[in-house]
Amino acid sequence: MDLQNIVDSSGDTNNNTSVQNSTKSSYEGNYQVNISSTNFELDTITSTYTGLIRIYRLLYVADHCLSLRNEALLASLKYIQETHFISLYKQIVDELKKQNVPLSNDFDPSWLEKTQRNYTHKLEKLDNDLRHFRTNSIKDSIRRGHDDLGDHYLDAGDFFNAVRCYVRSRDYCVTPRHIITMCMNVIKASFYMQNWPNVLSYVTKAEQAVESLESTTKSTTTPAATTSSTRNPMDVATVNSLMASDAILISRLKVYAGIAELATKRYKLAARHFLGVTFDHCSNHFQDLISPQTLVQYICLCSLAAFERPELHRLIITSPNVKQYLELEPSIRDILHKFYETSYSSCLALMSQLEPTFALDQYLAPHVCTLYYEIRHRIIITYFLPYKNACMTTMANQLNTTIDILEDELVHLIRSGKIKARIDSKNKILYVADTDQRWYAYQHALTITKQSEKITRALLLRSAIIKTNLSVRDDSIPPSNRPSNNNNNMNISRRQFSTNMIGNMIMDEGDLSDDAAMN
Repeated sequence: MDLQNIVDSSGDTNNNTSVQNSTKSSYEGNYQVNISSTNFELDTITSTYTGLIRIYRLLYVADHCLSLRNEALLASLKYIQETHFISLYKQIVDELKKQNVPLSNDFDPSWLEKTQRNYTHKLEKLDNDLRHFRTNSIKDSIRRGHDDLGDHYLDAGDFFNAVRCYVRSRDYCVTPRHIITMCMNVIKASFYMQNWPNVLSYVTKAEQAVESLESTTKSTTTPAATTSSTRNPMDVATVNSLMASDAILISRLKVYAGIAELATKRYKLAARHFLGVTFDHCSNHFQDLISPQTLVQYICLCSLAAFERPELHRLIITSPNVKQYLELEPSIRDILHKFYETSYSSCLALMSQLEPTFALDQYLAPHVCTLYYEIRHRIIITYFLPYKNACMTTMANQLNTTIDILEDELVHLIRSGKIKARIDSKNKILYVADTDQRWYAYQHALTITKQSEKITRALLLRSAIIKTNLSVRDDSIPPSNRPSNNNNNMNISRRQFSTNMIGNMIMDEGDLSDDAAMN
């Protein structure tokens, strides 16, 4: 059973059919991860996630880890009975039978029939209610009818119809709060479909609606409004509650945007979105989306691959919010600190240990190798920066790699212009590329000389103009707006002002412009 095909049946995703394993260059397609149950516990998924995201994460582990396959399938079968996702239920049961895995004692053979009947009955009821609301032209009821119908489709895994119902409710949204609800519903369904452009589009719309809502809330907290609210304490409590819920909403939008940016390989934007998620919000309200442990993994890899050292120190190392996340994942904290302390050998060793765990994350796995390459390249560049030459054998030992692999990476960095160096392949030494400092000094001297000559000629010309009482007029200014010539200066058109007019000085119109700027 392929989780990617399950998503394809409900939405648009890219199905990579290449067969790879954990030793290949990327974690995409039908790869397998060798990891024991002691290094990866399914309880980290079942205890920290809820809803469809928990089921999808379990199925991803089942697809890519043989040692945990049966356990993950049985767990997903248990949780899927809390939904109406009938098609996925059938696929899981068929897969378990194919693997000759005995079903649990609490397995209900009649669940499929009862759920199918309940789903059809509820769908007909919601459809009839929506027709009734349309007949009565009750705008808010029509909006809620579309939302209820979309929720029902979403619970059954029919994400395409869910998005269609949510989008139809847009015409019946009256307040910014209604627009936010509509956007969040579309984002959720698009997220399960892995339709990342749609996710980012509606995240932007939701953020705009939240901004307009915040401006409205601030207007209610003016001194006049505050004076009237002291008579009714519930008003203050309501405003504070709305502001708190809006803050949680903003954090949720940043998680959606961060995962979408990660999926589109814009790692720096993804890291900035993830850093905007408050720890308290993530640990208490996002069980249906992401766990704090997973979020800090995303933050670590994206920031190491995309941020410069000053940004890393300011946004990660010294951030009180990030420190709360790092307390939950000591290994991630060690990777960040080892990288910042330039203990690259220890940093890369820790990253290598965690690679199988990252490869079992459905959103991170396709980018693990790319992120690792970017981090390694950043380490190589930083390592070589203070040296004029470096022994490649020592570098390979420090970077936990072989000389041949290191040489290939150095060639790539040199060709891309990230390192200005030359490789002595025979002696395995990396040299800084020779630069002719004398030539650069000569070119700089010529540039300074030309600038000095230009300034001197402009000063001489100005002095000669003043001495001869010469006035150069601008033809673009109408005669009525020109100042009167009370000093009996000789007027001459700017166009008529030509070379050799004063001595042997040759000045064009551009030089006069520079001279005017000096005034």
